[in-house]
Amino acid sequence: MSPSPRVVLLILTWNRRDDVLRCAASLEGLDYPNCLPVVIDNASEDDSVAALRQRFPELRIIENSANLGYAAGNNVGLRWALANGADYVQIINSDTEVTPGMISELVRVAESDERIAVVGCRNVLMEEPSRLWGAYGVLTWGPFLMRTAGERELDDPRWRVVRDVDAVIGNGYLWRRAALQEVGLLDEGFFGYHEDADWCLRALRAGYRVVYAGTAAIVHKGGSSSDPGQPRRFPIGYFLGRNGVLFARKHGSLAQRLRFAFWCGAAHAARWARALACRAMPRGTRARQRGAAWLASEAAFSRGLADALRGRPIPFQRLGLAPGRERAPLAAAAPSRE
Repeated sequence: MSPSPRVVLLILTWNRRDDVLRCAASLEGLDYPNCLPVVIDNASEDDSVAALRQRFPELRIIENSANLGYAAGNNVGLRWALANGADYVQIINSDTEVTPGMISELVRVAESDERIAVVGCRNVLMEEPSRLWGAYGVLTWGPFLMRTAGERELDDPRWRVVRDVDAVIGNGYLWRRAALQEVGLLDEGFFGYHEDADWCLRALRAGYRVVYAGTAAIVHKGGSSSDPGQPRRFPIGYFLGRNGVLFARKHGSLAQRLRFAFWCGAAHAARWARALACRAMPRGTRARQRGAAWLASEAAFSRGLADALRGRPIPFQRLGLAPGRERAPLAAAAPSRE
């Protein structure tokens, strides 16, 4: 009997000590016999690395000297995995827990066809396990480019299928080595958000398949990176605005760009109106508080759109991403290649 393919499992973390400790603990339940987990720390300032080493002394940890973001941070791990004999590389978020058969099922599906570049799994909502965080991405060229199929839907048999899709969720996805070598790594120009959809579209255009395997599952905490209770929050609104423009410029036809511009602008205006209406409510009301939060989110989205349209660099200091940074990815970097 041939040995199981070697899987390197990458966990990128940035100032999420409790989350990454819980994630690492869940790895002990995996039933796959040939998996090497590796944590990549993006210059955390909350003692994540020290805590991991104390609790899991055998765990391999790569320490980045700066907060490189999701794309460049994971690319450090991807290069390491390819250089160390990985047949497949899987990326999971630090705010997740794995299920025992996750890797076994993803490898089984991937091994069924060498044209499969990447296999994604069902993301179950940690706070409400009877529902999904999401299943897979559908490219709509709408307000946020992608729609997450299955988002907050009941976790029922509809989602426990294997099918080809536009994109898989960038958490719990398993890459084939040959596809990474041909298609390249994550585009570091995105920093965070839409780099997973970008990679999937590049793979499809290279003749590969992108497959959702709902027969495998990972448990995903909702909104961890932007949780207001966290001391360091990732500015999702800014990068959704910025990276939507970058993605449309990179991949869209004229008609697709126009569709994105129309729906993005219309939806953004509607969200501004809703936020302003709530902000006008009496002081102390919950609606007014929601309005203030929505205004901040839309302002960040507007800044992201404006920066992308004008070709301005990411304002790391203003976004709270500057501490621990030593360099910034290029605004429109070409995909890294091995």
